[in-house]
Amino acid sequence: MTALRAEWIKLWSVRSTRLALGAAVAFAVGLGVADTVAAVRGWDTMPAADRAAFDPLASAFAGLTFAQLALGVLGVLAVTSEYSSGTIIATLIAQPRRSVAFAAKAGTLLGVALVAGETLAFGSYLLGQAILHGKHLDIGLGAPGVLRSVVSAGLYLCVVTMVGFGLGALLRHPAGATAALIAVVFLAYGAAKALEVWSYLPSRLLLSNAGDVVAQVHAVAAKPRLPSLGLAYLDLALYLLAALGLGAWRSARDA
Repeated sequence: MTALRAEWIKLWSVRSTRLALGAAVAFAVGLGVADTVAAVRGWDTMPAADRAAFDPLASAFAGLTFAQLALGVLGVLAVTSEYSSGTIIATLIAQPRRSVAFAAKAGTLLGVALVAGETLAFGSYLLGQAILHGKHLDIGLGAPGVLRSVVSAGLYLCVVTMVGFGLGALLRHPAGATAALIAVVFLAYGAAKALEVWSYLPSRLLLSNAGDVVAQVHAVAAKPRLPSLGLAYLDLALYLLAALGLGAWRSARDA
């Protein structure tokens, strides 16, 4: 408990935590509202096929695409800031067991990331449905798949945060870890797309594709490059375990 309390104080004592969370909120709200308003304004002229495929959560969640980057950077800075400032020495003097220090840091951030992710997901949902209500396009949480999609969107944001944390713990350099995070979340899409000539497997294992699938209300159909819902959840679990595992390995290796 002492280690968790210390990590909680350290996490909130740095300005980057509040800035990253503020940026995530700005992206989620600003872009989500803008995209939803655009969908409402264009509804009357929208082709019938697009209307039939309309997902009432997609526009509301548009801002989460960039909010995930802000949360991922939060994960990176939550661990790299101590190495870049040299305060990691004081941390390890207070808690010589590196595994305990790492677990406390990861557990603290995981709790914050989960709350932040779910808050952004539910907040984006509520704002989006309020706007869609004007055209009677809104959908309630009790509708099939909606609650699962909203909760899963928040879980995805949490996973991206912890992937950033794991990369930060592995590389211990803010710029390098952030670049690696951007590559994993965004740039890997192009590489996987190029390999679809031979196999759809790389695309099905992408973190971003898994996030798209779990946040959708409608089941994925006729999209071979996307994972099934079950595989998407498995992808998220594997990314989370891999990131934390690599971070823990680096911490133990330097013990």
